[in-house]
Amino acid sequence: MTDRSAAERLDAASPLAHTRDRFTLPDGIVYLDGNSLGALPTGVPGRLAAVVSQEWGDGLIRSWNALPDGGGRWMQLASRVAARIAPLIGVQAADVHVGDSTSVSLFKTMVAATRLRPDRRVIVIEPSTFPTDGYVAAGVADLLGLEVRWCDPADPLAAVDDDVALLTLTHVDFR
Repeated sequence: MTDRSAAERLDAASPLAHTRDRFTLPDGIVYLDGNSLGALPTGVPGRLAAVVSQEWGDGLIRSWNALPDGGGRWMQLASRVAARIAPLIGVQAADVHVGDSTSVSLFKTMVAATRLRPDRRVIVIEPSTFPTDGYVAAGVADLLGLEVRWCDPADPLAAVDDDVALLTLTHVDFR
């Protein structure tokens, strides 16, 4: 379908059409960049204000040990959220990780993976990867004194030799 009016009719008839009202979006904007910086949910500004003024401002260090909703310890919140996500995706709670951003998790994974083979000094990455992934690889290489080698996406294994500590690939071409 390439006709905008047909797409707009389908959107208006969608059972999910009402969800647009849950986000702060300028009129006339079709915003599809949810993987990078998604649209602001309307409830977030108020929730952030409550966290700053009540949980941080009034609760101080006590906020680490209790949630305002009576839900228990803040430090266990990621595990509680993982347990709620697990049945939605058909896995056990222990199989779900809720944590840092994708970029921070990638950084931690790259550091851990390259430290498994300290005798190997190269990280191989494809040029079509999400730009931040390239920045993360460069940061890890700089931190640990490694080299980043870009590979041909059509033949990434051609870049792998005995000096490679890590090969990172993506299933999406972000160019």
